Amino acid sequence: MHHLDWDDLRFFLAVSERGSVSGAAKLLNVNHSTVLRRVASLEKRLGARLFDRLPDGYEMTAQGEELRNQLRGVSEQIVTAQTRLSGRDSGLHGAIRITTTDTLMQGLLMSYLAKFRALHSAIRMEIAVNNTFLSLTRREADVAVRPSNVIPENLVGRRVGRLRSAIYASKSDLKRNPKKKREIIGLSS
Repeated sequence: MHHLDWDDLRFFLAVSERGSVSGAAKLLNVNHSTVLRRVASLEKRLGARLFDRLPDGYEMTAQGEELRNQLRGVSEQIVTAQTRLSGRDSGLHGAIRITTTDTLMQGLLMSYLAKFRALHSAIRMEIAVNNTFLSLTRREADVAVRPSNVIPENLVGRRVGRLRSAIYASKSDLKRNPKKKREIIGLSS
């Protein structure tokens, strides 16, 4: 069996499972003529007829039964291997340059970036903490996290959190400067 085409075996298993060429074609999402050709190719390589072609479908021959028993579990092993390995090479990797302000970095982004790093360890993050905006269009950064209530038309954005701030002053300072007190609490016009 080392000279067999594994894909032909997949077609054989589909016909044996569904009992018809049309059922196998639907399962494999191919044309029924493809199924016929692949099964014929397998039978030719083996030098054995695997199915009896009957008016109401395909019935496995003794050789077909023997082959199916030999292949029992192989299909599941192949699917398991594909499932485990798929996506490993297509995972995210490389470098990403992120720009943000010092306030956002310390007050909001650290936990998000730590979670991102845990999920995508193959990505190298370059973080530019700068209170001037780096340009995305000039490729100074790949991602910009900026404080704003209005998203510029040329960018895509969403809210990731809320920053709160407060102004503090000592009681003695406010006593010395009553005008400052009114400005702080928003009473000045």
